[in-house]
Parts: sequence; structure tokens; C-alpha cells
Amino acid sequence: MSDGKTSGDTPLRHAARGAGGGDGSPTHHRAALPVDRSVLWTPIRDPGDPSGPAISGPYELFLARSAIRQINENSEVEGKEPRFGFLLGHVYRCPESGVHYSVADGVLPADEPISEDAPDPFLLRAWADSQASFREHGGVLIGWYHTHYMLGLILSEADREMNERYFGQPWQCCVLAVPDPARPLGAVFRSSAALAEAEEKPAPFRELLAMEDVPPEGPIATAVRWKNYLPDRDVRQSAARPDEPAGRETPSVISEGPPPDEYASSMTLVLPDNLSERMYPRLPLRRKGTIWFLVAVAVMLGGYFGGLRLFRAGGDSTPVAPVPVEQPPPVAPEVQRFRDAATGLEEAMLRYEERRQDFDLGRIGCELLAGGYAAADDAFISMAGSYAGLGTAADETLNAEYERLVEDTNRLNQHFDASGCPRP
Repeated sequence: MSDGKTSGDTPLRHAARGAGGGDGSPTHHRAALPVDRSVLWTPIRDPGDPSGPAISGPYELFLARSAIRQINENSEVEGKEPRFGFLLGHVYRCPESGVHYSVADGVLPADEPISEDAPDPFLLRAWADSQASFREHGGVLIGWYHTHYMLGLILSEADREMNERYFGQPWQCCVLAVPDPARPLGAVFRSSAALAEAEEKPAPFRELLAMEDVPPEGPIATAVRWKNYLPDRDVRQSAARPDEPAGRETPSVISEGPPPDEYASSMTLVLPDNLSERMYPRLPLRRKGTIWFLVAVAVMLGGYFGGLRLFRAGGDSTPVAPVPVEQPPPVAPEVQRFRDAATGLEEAMLRYEERRQDFDLGRIGCELLAGGYAAADDAFISMAGSYAGLGTAADETLNAEYERLVEDTNRLNQHFDASGCPRP
């Protein structure tokens, strides 16, 4: 995967920055790194492999256990056609360690199989159909997943092109699954600033659980079935699939902050020997007991002296004023109209892109291509009219969005003119 800057902007690349589609990096939430309720899965590497240990990439990647279950279900449907879908989530920065990480907590499975020979039309059509769910989720596009039956656990040339074109941001990933009942395999592929060839090799990831789903002792119920990954703690396959996690899987957000100036590539975590105990050592039971005893004594003393203060003060206490929560400013109607029209134009251009690829491959004629062009042209007129109605509400971001859509529409017009088809 690349850094995402070598190809032109596309709706899928736009979605990597959030449902609002801003410029640059998406908004990063500030939340503690949830390693205490996760299982680190590290790919089994050939002992003679000279490339060394697996590298996590510039962003640590967490896959929610519920998301892994959904991938499993969509991958194990009847038939051998390759299945695929999209991964939605959020990006975070740990305020304590400074580590950046992404969490995939939502899955949008596609309704139809994907073609290994020409995956673009299937990918774009599925994404156009997923816009409402994406906006409802409110996060970013973390990546995509798909299955291989005949190719096995390797990235095909088409896979690499898809990753390069649409999923090259450092917080994104590609999940590949081989749903063999006898030996299920899988892999996570990431871009990495630390190792140029890392995108060709499976990368580690963390399976994220709700705190209530982590037992106080004994093995952890996992949704990962791949035989080519090793966990850092005792796990067992979950016998039954609950409808919902026992608690909240996503990290508790402390606050939101602006995008970082640089990615945390310098903080890339190298995981030797498939062990995380060196990074996060577990306390011996005797030390745990001593710590809990001291905590209990501190709580009792605090309660005693706190009660004594209240008794001496006569029981009076000053009410605590609630801290006001800052609400986001309402969106002006003319701005919302422009955003809706811009989304409609992007969807129309996506559908034209599908027809363009079919036309270039000789699958359709001028009539269908012209129909897609007419729909995109109508959507552009609507978008341009709503932009003209912005008036003083037009700011730098909206102006940049308009200019980007104009450039995309110009490229669409250039292709249609070069096709030789008569204008509708």
C-alpha cells in the first residue's frame, strides 16, 4: 500500500477522512490504548524468513470481536464466489503514550460476490449503496475485507491495485480470509513506514473486546479462527454467538483533537517472538493481592476522614455545578443542501465509473454509457446551483469541495467525449 497521495482523490479515499469528507487527516479521538481488553494476534512466520519479525505499521490496528464475527459470517456463505465488504471505525491517539491507533467496529457486507478479474465496478457499486449506512456510522473507512478460495492467502495483482487506489492510508487495512472448513486462514495487510515490503506480508492486529467480555480468569472467548496466527494469551473459540457484546467495545473518548502533524511511524511497535508480555508484563498474583489490599486500605481511610470533615462542617456541602457540554453548531440549511447535492453527484459519478469500466471492456454500448453521463450531468447542475445559493455561508472548506467536484466532473466529461458516443 502507498501513502495514499499518489492517486487522485476518489469517494473511497474521501471516506477515509470521515463521513464529512474533510481534507488531510481525519479527526483523532483522544482515548487510552485499550490493550488491557484485547488479544494480540501475531502471524506465524517462517523461522528462516530473513525479513524479521512482523511489524504493526504506523497505526496500531484493533478489530472489534463483533466485527470479526460479521466477517466470518459473510465469508462462510454457500458457494465459492469471493465475498467482500467494508470496515468502518474511528482513529485515536493515546494521550499517555502518544501512540496512534485505529479501531474497526462496523462491517458493511456487500450483497453480491466480487470478480477477481475486474473488482472495481463491484467495489464502487457496493460503496455507492453503502452511503446511508456510512453517514449513520459517523466514522471513517478503515478498510475492506474479501475472501479467496482458489488463490489462497496471497494478495492478487487486483488486490494490490485496490489497496493502492482506495485503501492506502496508514490507518487503513485489508483483511483477506480463506474460509477452508478444515484449516481456515486469514491475514491483515497494512501499509508501513518502517518496512517497505510490509504490505506484502501479514501484519499483527489486536482483537478488541468489551471489558465485560474479558473473564477474570481462564481463557478468553475469541472470534478469530485463523490457524496461521498466534494469540498472546489463552483463548478458546466462543461456543455461541451473542446478539450483542456484553459491553462497549469502542474506547471511551476523552476528547477530540485536531489531526496530528505527523503519523506515529516512529512509534511503530515491533513484536518479537510473538509475545507482548515484554511490552505489557503481567503482575504476579502475590503482587496483585498486595496492591489490592493497599487500595482497599486507602479507600477506607479516605472515606473515614472525608466523613469526619463533613461531620465537623455540619453536613453542609456546596452543590457542584454541572459542566456544560459544548454542542456542535447547527448546520445552515443552504450548507446542508450543498452537502446533499455534493453527495448525490459523487454517487452519480461512481455509477458512471462502473459503466465506464464496462464500456472500456466492451461489455456495454453507448446507450448505457450515455445514460450514466446524463445522470452525472444532472447531478452536477444540481450541485452547482446549491453552491451558488451558499452566499456568505461559503467558506474555504466548501470552496475546496466545490473545486474538487468540478475537476472530477471535467475528467468525466473528457472520458465521455473520448468515447465517441453522442451526447444525450
